[in-house]
Amino acid sequence: MPSTEVVIAKRFNNLLRPLQVHIHRSTVLAGELAQIHHVDVEACELAAGTHDLFRSEPDFAQISTAEKYGIPIGDIEMKTPMLLHGANAAAWLENEAGLTDNRVLEAVRWHTFGWPEIDDIGKILYLADKLEPGKVTADPSLAVIRNMADIHPDKALLALLQKRVEAQLSKALEVHPLTLALIENLKSN
Repeated sequence: MPSTEVVIAKRFNNLLRPLQVHIHRSTVLAGELAQIHHVDVEACELAAGTHDLFRSEPDFAQISTAEKYGIPIGDIEMKTPMLLHGANAAAWLENEAGLTDNRVLEAVRWHTFGWPEIDDIGKILYLADKLEPGKVTADPSLAVIRNMADIHPDKALLALLQKRVEAQLSKALEVHPLTLALIENLKSN
């Protein structure tokens, strides 16, 4: 059986180039933030390097992959199946690639929404995914939050989550309950 790294690399190499670039930039930023904040660099880089392995799958494939792995599909995910890509990637990493680091699996599983019990690896992945250089260039208003992430990752995470919720509400989109629970947890700390 091929190693975990080989299985992951094969899937990564089949992704479209723009997604590969995003994953690479997220991985670099995750490593930088992990070093700054004394979080496991290898785990953060692995989470960032695998978080979007299922991002470009079409809706029918998101649903069928979730069903294959027994992943619950809520109303929000049924309306927008792409939102299953983190859970699908985590299930694939565990079942097909043989990844056993639960910290990485949880970070990948919930990187789209966050989750109330988010740990440091999850925080780094969330920030790196949403604040990588390409996304800051596309939305310069993220630069302030990106700078904040170097000094106060929890404050940066809260600011980023609130900004994303505002954007979703302005488009009349439903906000995932996990995101709202994470915001409440961050506010109470």
